Amino acid sequence: MEREKIKGLLEEALREELRVYPQQYEIPALSCTVFPVKGPRRFCLGVWQRESTPLFEGPLFSWQDPEKELFLLVYPFSWKNYLLLAQHLPYLRPVPFDNRPSFGCGDRLGMVSAAHLKALEKFPVFPVVAQQSPRELDKTHRTFSEVLLGAAWGVLESSYRGPFGADADHVKDEKHLLEARDLGYTMYTLDLSDEVDFGVFNLDEKTLLKRFDKLGTRAKEIFNLYRGKEWKLSPEVMVDFSEEKLLPVLLAYLPAIDRVEYFYALLSESVSSFDLEISLDEGPRETSPEAHFFVAEELHRRKIDFHSLAPRFPGRFEKGVEYVGDLEELTLSFQTHATIQKNLTGYRLSLHSGSDKFSVYSSFFRATGGIFHVKTSGTSWLSALETIMKSDPELFRSIYSIAYDTLEENLKAYSLSLDKADFPTGLEKVDDKHLPAFFFQDKVRQMLHIAYGPVLEALGDRLREVLFREEEKHYRKVSGNIEKHLAVLFGESK
Repeated sequence: MEREKIKGLLEEALREELRVYPQQYEIPALSCTVFPVKGPRRFCLGVWQRESTPLFEGPLFSWQDPEKELFLLVYPFSWKNYLLLAQHLPYLRPVPFDNRPSFGCGDRLGMVSAAHLKALEKFPVFPVVAQQSPRELDKTHRTFSEVLLGAAWGVLESSYRGPFGADADHVKDEKHLLEARDLGYTMYTLDLSDEVDFGVFNLDEKTLLKRFDKLGTRAKEIFNLYRGKEWKLSPEVMVDFSEEKLLPVLLAYLPAIDRVEYFYALLSESVSSFDLEISLDEGPRETSPEAHFFVAEELHRRKIDFHSLAPRFPGRFEKGVEYVGDLEELTLSFQTHATIQKNLTGYRLSLHSGSDKFSVYSSFFRATGGIFHVKTSGTSWLSALETIMKSDPELFRSIYSIAYDTLEENLKAYSLSLDKADFPTGLEKVDDKHLPAFFFQDKVRQMLHIAYGPVLEALGDRLREVLFREEEKHYRKVSGNIEKHLAVLFGESK
């Protein structure tokens, strides 16, 4: 039966606009053929089967084709149905990294994993297409299971058969860690910003010694393991653990290392293989060579197998715009941290807030020798807004108004140099033809970048309807943008 006829049949029965995709998946064990069906706000499984008895949970539609003597049933792509389908199509399940460099794409709308995969499979990277933080989940009113469903749907929709990862990003607490673990996530990025006591670097020697005296026996034994040692890792990189340098590093970072050890034990209880990332990038202070070395070496000493580490590099990695800072200083920092990583081995450097930082990619690639992890997220949200701006300018104006009105509240979760006085209160006086020039201003992109929570809460259904209708343009914009990131990263940009 032709797809257009199936589409008409389903739209009449389900009373919504639908898209029926050409991909088909034969499942011999169930004697059925599965194909993807999508509406603006939900994913469904179309199933041709020999019997009328439901093969999956909660059928939405049932019809018998008198010519083929087959039954067509449509089911929601629910968590239970995903788990059943993944038993027969194992490539729908995320897996740990392989030896390739890895690249993460966040999808705050849950709509564009197929577009991400289309871009990622053109480059020698391991794709991470389920990637969200608890902060993002809270703002978008989504769950870890919905994020993983969106990624698996992207696999179905795109016919991708390779491996992909699922990253529980910037996890700080046990609740979210265990939730992601029990759902089958394969990567856990531990955000240690709340565990590192950065204030100790401002204390005088007398106060530091008092703090040290209050430490337990184990902490003092760790201090003695490293005290007075030096590691010359290259002609340019020396790690100095003289007492005055080691003491604040130990006081600041030891609680974070203990936290990692606890989380690692929780994961190891029920997961045999996973990727652990150590995030040090959210703090207010640049990660020193001594801090990087101490954290990594102490984790290794405790036999904690972590896969990647994200230092806090110099300069500002603000959302949605280019790197702000001294590129020569940043290049030197990349080289220093990469030297430490290459000497200690067993993990790779990770670059967070990697969206739109085109000026730094080549030096990061060279420093790491092409083995790295990069995270992007908000850049695909901006691609969605750009699509809306061109397809529905009035909706874009409404989005802008919400972003403007909620700026102060949105800034509480992000460290950006924005002031409401820098923006017009509305865009009523901006002609449609002038909207692109306005959209591509750095400050405007940043304001829109961090407004996804209130925008989706107020206008989420309208956004999804427009993006569903303009799917080809939307996907082309998302894929092209991620391809641009990867081309620059791999030195292939023209």
